[in-house]
Amino acid sequence: MKKSILLAIAVLFFFSCASSESTERNAEEPGLMDKLIEKASSEEGQKAIKMGKEKLQDPETQEKLKSMMSKDKKKKDPTALPGQ
Repeated sequence: MKKSILLAIAVLFFFSCASSESTERNAEEPGLMDKLIEKASSEEGQKAIKMGKEKLQDPETQEKLKSMMSKDKKKKDPTALPGQ
């Protein structure tokens, strides 16, 4: 009985330390969104955005996206019968 109580206390202590460490780390480091905005604002990010826009204008890429979207719609269609 004493071992299980000590184990429970040790586990609770471990989780409390782990959760406080992550909040301390978050306060010191910029968030994910801040990093993404900073990266997108950089010259390298602007080049990547421009290249992505050009790639989306490609008819072959548009056809691939359309086929992917139609597959997703078929999977999500609640009225479709199984096996179709």
